[in-house]
Amino acid sequence: MLYGGSVTPDSAAVLLSLPEADGALIGGASLDPEAFCAIVAAAGAISN
Repeated sequence: MLYGGSVTPDSAAVLLSLPEADGALIGGASLDPEAFCAIVAAAGAISN
């Protein structure tokens, strides 16, 4: 499942660590380079 709700640097680790989540569709946060990099880092730190 791809999560399509609000993904922020603060919520990314929790959302992406859910066993049902295979990824996320990043919306507005992708327009902010620092926020986007924080989300990518959070995703990279998770090993499902």
